[in-house]
Amino acid sequence: MSDVSENKRQIMAAYSKYYCDLNSDNVDDLFDLVTDDFEFTDPFTTKHGPENVCAYLSKTFSETKNPNFVVTHQALDGDLGFLRWRFSAKLKVIGLWEFTGMTALTFNEDGTKIASHVDHWDASQNFYAKIPVLGCIIRLLARRVAAV
Repeated sequence: MSDVSENKRQIMAAYSKYYCDLNSDNVDDLFDLVTDDFEFTDPFTTKHGPENVCAYLSKTFSETKNPNFVVTHQALDGDLGFLRWRFSAKLKVIGLWEFTGMTALTFNEDGTKIASHVDHWDASQNFYAKIPVLGCIIRLLARRVAAV
């Protein structure tokens, strides 16, 4: 195995641990794991730079109760890393919020830092459909599309 592949495995493991241990006191530890031009994308937003991502993650702790990530799988395939994870939290509007997602990671040239993070999960079913009124509309539309 090349040194670059081993570096990627190590930084991906450290990044996974960061999310599993994430709390309001250690959000800024992200700076040690990512590049200065790090890009974070999830179904709600795209943030550029670790300072903006840290602010976004900090907001999670102010707007949810007991947010928790559990990384269940990690895979490395060439220049991409993949994390499968489970998230849970309590939100005022929908109560317990739980879902599974996947993150695709890219690395800097020597594989020692994460360059980008792109989350893949179904926001329509795992978030919007759980909101009163809006959820009824989304479920109705989904049934209509499925019947076609």
